[in-house]
Amino acid sequence: MKKEDKVYEYNRQKVRENLLSGFKKTKGESTVADIAALTGLPLPQINAELPALADEFGARLKVTEKGELLYSFPKGMKSRYKGFGPSAKRLFKTLGKAATEASKFLFKAWILVMLVGYFILFLALALFAMLASVAVQFGGGNRNDSRSSSRGGGLGGLWLTTRLFDSLIRIWFYSELFKPPQERFGQARAKAQRRPLHKAVFSHVFGDGDPNTDWGEVEKKTVIAFLQTHKGIMSMAEFMAITGLEPEDAETAINKYLLEFEGSPEVSPEGSIYFTFPSLLSRMGSTPEFIGSSVKLKRLHRFSSNSPKADRTFRMINGVNIVFGGYFLYHAFSLGTTFYISTPRGLALRGGLPIVYSATGYLLQSLGSINPVSIIFWGLGVVPLVFSAFFFAIPILRALKQKEDNEKIKTENLRRIVYRNILSGDGLVGPELGSQIEEARPSDINAVDKISRRLAAWSRAEPKEGGYDFIELKRIQADIEKLRASVNLDNFAPGKTVFDTET
Repeated sequence: MKKEDKVYEYNRQKVRENLLSGFKKTKGESTVADIAALTGLPLPQINAELPALADEFGARLKVTEKGELLYSFPKGMKSRYKGFGPSAKRLFKTLGKAATEASKFLFKAWILVMLVGYFILFLALALFAMLASVAVQFGGGNRNDSRSSSRGGGLGGLWLTTRLFDSLIRIWFYSELFKPPQERFGQARAKAQRRPLHKAVFSHVFGDGDPNTDWGEVEKKTVIAFLQTHKGIMSMAEFMAITGLEPEDAETAINKYLLEFEGSPEVSPEGSIYFTFPSLLSRMGSTPEFIGSSVKLKRLHRFSSNSPKADRTFRMINGVNIVFGGYFLYHAFSLGTTFYISTPRGLALRGGLPIVYSATGYLLQSLGSINPVSIIFWGLGVVPLVFSAFFFAIPILRALKQKEDNEKIKTENLRRIVYRNILSGDGLVGPELGSQIEEARPSDINAVDKISRRLAAWSRAEPKEGGYDFIELKRIQADIEKLRASVNLDNFAPGKTVFDTET
């Protein structure tokens, strides 16, 4: 005797393949009854696997004039997760992410070494030039000979390098080293909490990542809280008000929620599409009403987590590196190997502005360098200038990208607020809406009107003075409230415990 197949014991992959084949035969649009007729699959299997198919192939829901629910696949039966295209996209995304992280790590290490290393090196060369100038000044000769001191490494070079050295010291020690003792020791706790230098530099250059990395989890919790405080029933407009998505994007995104939380699309007797999630109502506790009705907004990107003073300090340090790099590059071109000048007493270091270049050339020759000009040109000129250009360019480009991303976040947040106000009000939404909230204040002064107009077009609203009359949305929401009123939550309560594994 042939064993009879059980309805609830089946090969899920095979059922999904049959469903896919059925929808392809109907050119991507069909009712559940049509699919049952084409595939011969039991309705429980169709209803169980259809949410997964809808999510994978981006289904949209329609209602016929007879109130039948119609599954439509406007983008064709093309999987969003399987096949060469999606697989290649995931591969490139993974490789790109790995390459980006590796590049960031290497570049961050290079930045710290270059920024601090070159700054200290330039500081040391300035100090050496000052000491060399002092040695020349006090090494012999008449100190009152102004002609000699101006031509050699005399008081002109000494004054310039000491002032330069003093300025560099003030820039470098941006911490509390030179603060008054009472101020320095009075802020011991703040100093202990200060970020390490390398993290502060990284934050200045690359920022601190996406502040909304956990948004997927936050959004899911918000949707669940809404459902649990609204008897497990949700309209598409309410879903859009929580997620801030455009209508077309929301129609695709809700499929994932239907799949993950055992929801199903339904049609009311009045022909309104709604979504019900009865499995989320069977719980021991309760969700406060204000949590389910609150509006969650995405956070804006910040330039860095440093204080403005710290960011300014890093820019000043890099500016000093640019000045020194340009200084050495200029003198390598203009002076070349002529590090010294002839005096009646013999060769001497150049005075005035070239004193640091002259002393650096002397130092390199003393260390045995055959071609000190090449070392100065590339090592002290080109390399720090290129690095400093990157150090300035990356934060500037990131700030421009951040501004663009924040505009998108503000528009999305504003969309949430506008949708909520339209659903709860009379359709009159003024341009001042959201203006008091930084996270929902895009630069486009017509943003509110554009959002209202887009929702009006989707919901077939009618224009009226000062706004739109969302007749269809009002009808659907009224229908939804009737459905919620008919739900008895006691039917979903877990009930008393009748069995315990400990007994």
